[in-house]
This record gives sequence, structure tokens and C-alpha cells, in this order.
Amino acid sequence: MDAVRRILTLLVPVVVCLGLAGPAAAAPAADPVLVIGGFDANVGKLETLREWLTTRGYTAYAMVLPGEPSATAALADSARAVADKVAAIRRETGSARVDLVGHSMGGLAQRHYVKFLDGRASVGSYIDIGTPENGETLALLCAPFYPGCRDLSPGSPFLTALNAAPALPPDLPAYHLFSEDAGAEREPLPGATNASVQSFCPSRRVSHADEPIDAAVRQLIDAALRGDPLTTDCP
Repeated sequence: MDAVRRILTLLVPVVVCLGLAGPAAAAPAADPVLVIGGFDANVGKLETLREWLTTRGYTAYAMVLPGEPSATAALADSARAVADKVAAIRRETGSARVDLVGHSMGGLAQRHYVKFLDGRASVGSYIDIGTPENGETLALLCAPFYPGCRDLSPGSPFLTALNAAPALPPDLPAYHLFSEDAGAEREPLPGATNASVQSFCPSRRVSHADEPIDAAVRQLIDAALRGDPLTTDCP
């Protein structure tokens, strides 16, 4: 009997380590995550995405780009704001790298940062959602008033330089996620994994503005950040 007790004593820690004592939690994420808003960003929706990421184990932050409304400053200035925020997060957390999740124009600002402002060494994974990689014709309406709109206009000097090959550093894990319900964001980003939410959830309707709070889009973001195959159960 004593021998049996000794065997059981040895087995208990093994059972616990195997997770048989209860359900396993999501593996903690290695890098902190910065969520970046776009033109006239809805802060509440950015915060909803940031809070959801924290429930998945991430240390998550959110920011809006400079200008009034937000992201109307020159996109090169917005990229410098992203660089400053990444540096601050690295100082606060002690992390070598920060993962980026930029919505709409936020994706253009973060791409300028990794391509032209030596951001590659400080970025782990790159994800943009709903980003018009080659510009948006609607930006022509506000171009007379805002530098950011001029940069977003198709064929602008900003976009010409940004999209010159290579569009992204070749060794950067990058994803371009979008909704087929929107327009210019359906154009692919060279060097990235390009995927629409409808390629996983065919009947799903997701507006451009609601991409940061859509449950399926969030699951795709989570999978990309973890380096897993893109997947969603279309909740």
C-alpha cells in the first residue's frame, strides 16, 4: 500500500501539468500590441478591440493619429507618432518588439514607420485591417483641407513612395485583413498574407467602420498575432 501511495504522489503533479485538472488557458502572447486608429477614429471601438485583446492574454495599447479630426495630419507625421508610441511601450514593458494592428489609415502610418523610420527592428508582427493600400478616392474630397487626405489620395507622392517595391520589409510577418463589403481596402498588400473575413464567413456583412469590433475579424487578428493559421468560427 505504501508503494501505491508513493506512485500516486508522483502522478498528481504530472496530471496537473498535463492540464487534466481543468481547461487550459490561452497561451500568453510574447509581444505587447498597439492598436492604431484611422481617419476620425471611433475611440470606443478601438478601446473595445484593445480590451478584447487583453482577455486573450495580450498587453494591449491603443492610439489615435494626430490631427483634428484624427489622422488628418500628414501621414509621415502620423508615422512618427507611431514610432514615439512604440518606443514608449518598449520602455514601459521592457519588450524588444511591439506588434502593430492598424485600422484603415492607421495601417498606412505603421507601414511608413516600418519601411522608412527604422521600425522593423522594433516590430514583431504587422497587421492592418481595412487599409486602402493604394489610396481612397473619397480622400480627394477633403484633400484641399487636410494633409492626411492629400497623402491618402490615389497617386499621391506619399503612396508612390510607400508602395515602391518592396511594399514591406521582406522578413516581416505581415497580414492585410479586410471586408469585401468595403471598397479600396480589397486591393492586396504585396508581401503580406491577404484575407477577407468573408473568405471564412461567406455571408457575413462587416462595414469598414465596424471592422475593429467584429468578432470574426478579432479572431483573425488573434490568430495572426500568435502566428497561427488564420481561422475563425464566425461567431
